[in-house]
Amino acid sequence: MVFRHRAAFAAPAVFALALVSSLTGSLGHSNQVPKPESMLGWKPCADYKLSTYEEITKYLRAVDRISDRMKIVDLGKTSEGRDQIMAIVSSPENLKPENLKRYEEISRDLSQGNVSESKAQQLAKTGKAVAWIDFGIHATEVAPPQTAPQFAYDLVTSETAEAKSIRDNVITLFVPNVNPDGGTEVSDWYMDHVGGPYQDSTYPELYQKYSGHDDNRDWFMFNLSETRNLGQVLFHDWLPQLVYNTHQTATYPARIFVPPFKDPANPDIPPEVIRGINTVGDDMTQRLDREGKVGAVSRQQYDQWWNGGLRSAPAFHNQVGILTETAHASATPSYDDPTKFPATFPYQGVSTKDPSAFYPSPYKGGEWHLSQSCAYIETTGWALLRAADTDREQWLLGSYRMGQQAIAAGGDTSYVIPADQADFPTATKMVNVLRESNIRVEVAKSAFTVGNRQYPSGSFIVREAQPYRPDVVDLLNPQVYPDRRNPDGSPEAPYDMAGWTLQYQMGVTVDKVTTAFDAKTAPVDTAAAPHITMPATPGYAYALDSRQNDSFTAVNNLLRAGQTITRTSQPVQTSLGQWPAGTFLVQARSGTDVKVKQQAQALGITVAGVDAAPASATAVSLPRIGLYHGYPGNSDEGWTRYVLEDFQFPYQQVHDTDVRAGSLRDKYDVIVLPDASYNSMLNGARAGSLPPEYTGGMTQAGVDNLVKFVQAGGKLVTVNDATQLGIRAFGLPVTDVTSGVPSTNYYSPGSVVANTVQAGSPLTYGLPTNLDVYSDGSPAFAVQAGAQNITAPVNYPASGLLRSGWLLGENLIANHSTVVDAKVGSGDVVLLGMSVQHRAEAHGTYKLLFNSLYLGGEH
Repeated sequence: MVFRHRAAFAAPAVFALALVSSLTGSLGHSNQVPKPESMLGWKPCADYKLSTYEEITKYLRAVDRISDRMKIVDLGKTSEGRDQIMAIVSSPENLKPENLKRYEEISRDLSQGNVSESKAQQLAKTGKAVAWIDFGIHATEVAPPQTAPQFAYDLVTSETAEAKSIRDNVITLFVPNVNPDGGTEVSDWYMDHVGGPYQDSTYPELYQKYSGHDDNRDWFMFNLSETRNLGQVLFHDWLPQLVYNTHQTATYPARIFVPPFKDPANPDIPPEVIRGINTVGDDMTQRLDREGKVGAVSRQQYDQWWNGGLRSAPAFHNQVGILTETAHASATPSYDDPTKFPATFPYQGVSTKDPSAFYPSPYKGGEWHLSQSCAYIETTGWALLRAADTDREQWLLGSYRMGQQAIAAGGDTSYVIPADQADFPTATKMVNVLRESNIRVEVAKSAFTVGNRQYPSGSFIVREAQPYRPDVVDLLNPQVYPDRRNPDGSPEAPYDMAGWTLQYQMGVTVDKVTTAFDAKTAPVDTAAAPHITMPATPGYAYALDSRQNDSFTAVNNLLRAGQTITRTSQPVQTSLGQWPAGTFLVQARSGTDVKVKQQAQALGITVAGVDAAPASATAVSLPRIGLYHGYPGNSDEGWTRYVLEDFQFPYQQVHDTDVRAGSLRDKYDVIVLPDASYNSMLNGARAGSLPPEYTGGMTQAGVDNLVKFVQAGGKLVTVNDATQLGIRAFGLPVTDVTSGVPSTNYYSPGSVVANTVQAGSPLTYGLPTNLDVYSDGSPAFAVQAGAQNITAPVNYPASGLLRSGWLLGENLIANHSTVVDAKVGSGDVVLLGMSVQHRAEAHGTYKLLFNSLYLGGEH
């Protein structure tokens, strides 16, 4: 086998560009559109070859210049600054600007219920079905993006009756990569190592700047720029009736997973969506078998409960969301030995060798190539588009029908977000999260009353009577996950999270109202930061409320600007009443008022005045934060970076080599260990699995250096599973009562649970007494009786722990602790036994992290 790097193909690519240039302005004819290999240098999905996002999109832009059947749309920048694009493929007549705009408006008007039923019938007859297909969200799943150029070529140039009808009746939204940054980085990694010992090694960093694999877990929060770019298309602009999200890898030895999904189905999803998913999935598997592509399996692994993925969030928007998982995520060929196949699939005990209802054409093994995986993806894509074409009118009417049913079902139920809650800036952020999903929100222009409760002007109202009611109900109510068990009695794992109630995670007060009320309101497009009023110049200091998350942002910015800030250790009297311990005081001097006002206006935080210095306060400075970064990439580390940057905390990544080198106290005040197991941090990637610089972990020497760091006055902050290192390395008199307990006795598969907070600890400044935390198999701590220099300021209550999701073993963890602060030498070890900033969703517990960081910046 001869291996050549992509640079060897520069000459053909240059020739192809010249060809494209000479054809610019010519339209439509299939013999004028260059084949992908003429520009890429190889046929898409060839063995040992991966094209980057830039190479693929350069080809698509060339097709756009030549063909009147494709139009490229620029959607915005990625997290690393690349241009994210989408192609729209349809007939030349449909792509005329005035017609394209009209079809977009028809899709939007039907989905949003903006027309009468008779008008809807008319629009459905004249409109075009809108179908979305994307190619690659997890960058290590390489087949989808490599399929994109060939599929685009075939869709644009094919002259079959099927292709012509699809172009005439369907607007195809063609997304060549949901994660462009990772698409390039993973391809470059493979091509740089192809033919060498690390040819099939995994990319050692996160393949999305912040989230890595979690880029498909951001579809109700919209933290990532890529999610926001595409969410605008999905839920605001085009609102497609069909959404196809391509993935890898199928449960072995199947060649592709295709819906129907397994149970449970979320009861908030409209039945018509679930039926549509099943119908389109069956169309896909039927087409695969007709083409001799065996090995399609259904009803495995993927359920319809969770609301956070690219295929699942559309289901709560009356859109048919399809996921497939195709085998073999590699450009390196492989051989599948049928004698080594497992007897059954891991889900539902279905045979891997004998035909069954949802695996009727078993894969028999043999040699497999990336090109075969790509062919399966293209076949299922054609099946989706054919379904969109042949049932065009009903897909359009269905979106209207479901929207009308949702409006009727909403009745008088509303959710009021009071403007007088402690952290209203975070509540405003939650409103904008809802708006990213195109959930309709109103803002009160004057005070109004519901029952005995008066709400101030500026409060927000979300009514259930709206087209996307399924999303409203799902996000703003607790989830009750069904108790599903495997044959051995162990819990059957949900796909991803079991509970995610948005206001619980974000620490926002939301009142559910089930009666009609009168209020003068206006629709919200994007909620602005709350209006602020600056106090008169105080005698001593401006006070910033530590109950508001963005006060930490302001403090960090003001410290950078040279302001002097202290933090009270007791409640303090301000011009707005008594504020709790932990209040930030920005000492008033020349120019301070301007700087504080700038921060307050930008962030919407509350500012008060304090006339006299408090009896007790601690000076605050910017801590030198080190964030542990192990290999391969850890999504929790990435999300921690996201949150730190969002709130303007300075940090540096700390690699294994840094930890092993020691002298950590000279560089850092605080070191954060994101959620990771003790063994993964200790041992890292296995020797030989990656180049040596990426293997080995922090080793015992590194653990010993962390101990020295704390003893010398450093603060070690450990998150969720990383707390095990804190306990073991320092010999703390603390036990995790969940350790070693079987899942039948303790199981918390991504749920929201109740905690109680003890006031007075610097770790709990600004937190309410009752705190919702996100738990994903999280620990529960028992502190040894009589232990010295240890506090446990956050604990599970005696009962009523589950707030949203699924929890087994409430009695095991009740009355135990989730947060522990242990004094060791001159420093601290902080155990944050929860997913404290889970996927940048858990705003309600951010303060636990922020307060821990400030332990390193107090004097």
